[in-house]
Amino acid sequence: MTKIEKEFLLSDDSVNCYGYRLLTTGLQLERFKPAIGYLMHDRERGVAVKWEDLVVRNGALYGKPVVNDEQFPELVNQIQDGFYAAASVGHIVALEWSDEPNMKLEGQTGPTVTKWFPRECSIVDIPGNYNAVAQLFAEDDSVLHDLSANLISNFMNKTTIEVEVLLDAGLQNLAADSSPEQVAEVIRDLVAKAQRCEAAEQELEDLRGQMKSLKESVEEEKIQTIISKALDDHKMNPAMADKLKADYKGNSAGLNALVATMPVQTTITSQLQVELPQDIAGKSYKELYDENKLEMVKSKFPDHYEKLRKEYIGE
Repeated sequence: MTKIEKEFLLSDDSVNCYGYRLLTTGLQLERFKPAIGYLMHDRERGVAVKWEDLVVRNGALYGKPVVNDEQFPELVNQIQDGFYAAASVGHIVALEWSDEPNMKLEGQTGPTVTKWFPRECSIVDIPGNYNAVAQLFAEDDSVLHDLSANLISNFMNKTTIEVEVLLDAGLQNLAADSSPEQVAEVIRDLVAKAQRCEAAEQELEDLRGQMKSLKESVEEEKIQTIISKALDDHKMNPAMADKLKADYKGNSAGLNALVATMPVQTTITSQLQVELPQDIAGKSYKELYDENKLEMVKSKFPDHYEKLRKEYIGE
């Protein structure tokens, strides 16, 4: 047996390629006994390593492998030369987990396993969680979540064009006699790429939505500015302003062109500057009514009549 004096990252809190994650705070390290591992999760070939100096540090589990070099005579050199440069926990026993959204990280589609332990931790060629076993198990070894099936299902649910492009990009280099594990690995790569594309597309769509909202907001402000100035310039009354605001929604240029052609309306104030007859000027609505002059004022001096009426009724 040969101990490798190189510390391996066995597990951390990050999202793995199957969409779930294992919280290091929930690791039952005392139950990881015997702390053994296989080569590439292949139990049929026998135990390849046992783990020593296990330690949890900065939210991650680390350890050093002792290689079964009698059964795997090349593995020590392969590890030291970097051909097998990573570790991956396998046969994960999930004791407690949660699907609460507030516990999920970006890109996480599966559960957050809050209490767990592994039955083995393999030496692998692909770093960290990426090569982790897809399934989560109960203590009696019954399958809790077969996430590899969901992975392939999600991949095949994509549109025909997406599948054709991805297959052409990733599967064309596979040999005809490729193993199921090799095919599954390529599919995992393709799904990860597709998920990144989907995330980018969603981000772009969100930005488009924000731009649209911003343009609408700016256009609305422009229209309100035009309407407010037209009211101040006495080119329209409030009723007309409301109608034009609705008719020209989203078309500030058209509204501005229309308002530019509108003449200034004669204001009540300017009309009141016309000299009133002495028998009318200075008299109230009630006084004119009592003198039977109200109808005459309404006919000849409508703006003055309206002013007196509003004062009388308290508007």
